[in-house]
Amino acid sequence: MKTDKSKFDPQHDLLPLVYSSRFLDTFGFALLLRDEQGVIIDSNLAAQELLNLSSANLKGQSPFDSRWSPVRDDGSSFPLLEQPSLATIKTGQPINDVLIGIDTASRARKWLSVSTFPIFQDGQLRGEVCSLSDVTIRRQEQQVIRLVNEMNKLVMQADDEDDFLDQVSNLLVEVGGYTLVAFVLGADEEHEEMISVHMAGLTEYVHEETFAHMGPRAVGQGPVATAFRTRVTQIANDLSTHAYFETAWRQRAAQYGIASVIAIPIMLGRRRTVLTIYGHRPYVFDESTVSGLESIAREAEFGANHVRSIKQLEQALDGTLAAIARIIETKDPFTSGHHVHVGSLAAAIATDLGLDEKTIKLIHQSGAVHDVGRIEVPSEILAFPGALTSEQFDIVKKHTTVGADVLSRASLPWPLAEIALQHHERLDGSGYPSGLLGDEIIMPARIVAVADVVEAMTQPRPWRPALGIEAALAEITAGSGSKYDARVVSSCVAVINAGFTFEAAHER
Repeated sequence: MKTDKSKFDPQHDLLPLVYSSRFLDTFGFALLLRDEQGVIIDSNLAAQELLNLSSANLKGQSPFDSRWSPVRDDGSSFPLLEQPSLATIKTGQPINDVLIGIDTASRARKWLSVSTFPIFQDGQLRGEVCSLSDVTIRRQEQQVIRLVNEMNKLVMQADDEDDFLDQVSNLLVEVGGYTLVAFVLGADEEHEEMISVHMAGLTEYVHEETFAHMGPRAVGQGPVATAFRTRVTQIANDLSTHAYFETAWRQRAAQYGIASVIAIPIMLGRRRTVLTIYGHRPYVFDESTVSGLESIAREAEFGANHVRSIKQLEQALDGTLAAIARIIETKDPFTSGHHVHVGSLAAAIATDLGLDEKTIKLIHQSGAVHDVGRIEVPSEILAFPGALTSEQFDIVKKHTTVGADVLSRASLPWPLAEIALQHHERLDGSGYPSGLLGDEIIMPARIVAVADVVEAMTQPRPWRPALGIEAALAEITAGSGSKYDARVVSSCVAVINAGFTFEAAHER
């Protein structure tokens, strides 16, 4: 029988171009053979195993149409006409390593690296060969690494536990791509009948009963309550069929497009906590993903507990500094309130200068201890009603080195000891104890120096009455750029003109 060669038959004319299906099976990577319309006409065993479909089920399909729910790397929908296979059919150009996420027959998402190669016969495009590589594990590992790296940044920057938990929740939604994330903190000895939740994402799904009765007495059978009770990670990869979910809850989950959940127990201080993560697809939480999320949960646990420890240390530091300030005022009652006033004005100046919050806080705290060395100055000199002799003044000047030594031995954070040492230095070298010049004086000490002068001049001393704020501002303005840092002087004048008063600072 004579064959009509004018009519192209993909099934008979395209296959010989790549020899045969049996030849395709010799390749260890997945291959699909498609005709000039983009329809699959053959596949090898590797492709069938990768896609969990038989050869018969693959034939005739356009593999990445809507039934596969194809998505781009960022999770957005990947339209059929923009996918590499049809792009090659349209242009005749090969396309390499395009990442596509698909939902396979097992309902687990796979990530494929797709490359396409056109097939020509007699100068005409007759179809293409499509190569598929499963990069799911590699992508999951990269995703976990990215999340852990971002988590580490949050830990380094965190200064408040609640804010940190909110930021972690947002990270898992925005970077991890999950639908809803919630840290559910249960009751403990200090919070007996109380839970708290930090959430991000589709928070509308949650109502007041969602996480009710969580804690040591949690008796529910759902994943979150079970994780609270057993301290074992719980996974529900298909909420539509999960035995623990009542019909109402399944309907609610379907209504909000929530299909799967993982509940990972952690401890935040003494409070049992569950990191709960919801996905919009079933079977999101495979073994590799669960392992990665448990690592991230441990990072979050460490971060929150680290922030709490830092807070406790800061509170201890505040208590220590307050005690030191009290000791100084007991030794020198004539300067009562001086430390609070200097710290408050110095912090206001630092804020106006745009310094970071951590440095501003330490400058504020330095007010309490910048004169701690006065404890070694005899009381009769501190209370002397007239001008000091040069010998007496030499004794007073030692309070800077004594104070720096005391604070250094206490291992207090920078720049507390340095401020105690340098707050009487002047830019022109006329200060003490070392006659430092210009940039040799650290900025926090320059700020405290100005605040110290202004406060001292506005308050009475045993040897003189209070001179007033106008005289104090005139003094620092006259020394601006010579004795005192000009930027600091300008900020000090600005904050006082804006309404700063020592009386208001003392009340705070």
